[in-house]
Amino acid sequence: MAQERTIVIAVDGSSDSEYAFNWTIENILKENDYLICAHCPEPMPLTTGDPVTISNQFKVIEDGVQHLIAKFAEILKKKSIKGKVLRLTGKPKEAIIAASKEEKANMIVTGTRGLGIVGRTILGSVSDYVAHNAQIPVVIVRKE
Repeated sequence: MAQERTIVIAVDGSSDSEYAFNWTIENILKENDYLICAHCPEPMPLTTGDPVTISNQFKVIEDGVQHLIAKFAEILKKKSIKGKVLRLTGKPKEAIIAASKEEKANMIVTGTRGLGIVGRTILGSVSDYVAHNAQIPVVIVRKE
């Protein structure tokens, strides 16, 4: 049977993201779908100071990214889900849109932290941006 849909799901290691991932598997994913777990680490803020300290900060971030990628790759394998994990770069909200285009995705799924109006205004919401800028359907999953 042919591949049905390609679904990009944004994962970031948060409980909201993990909830959206599990919800997608339980409620949206069909047998022949291809699931792409897309992770885009937040850019590390520029800091000044001791090069060893800065190098250690980069290492901690990179170790976290590698752990997250391995975790989702293992879940896909254990559950026999066709798919892959993508490491994206840049601003997460823009990178998710770009990845969905490159992968010819049919749908994007993202969690939401429920920042509220003030938080979205100050921080900007990845899910809001994706919902307003994607050219394909977007499902925003909110934790119960």
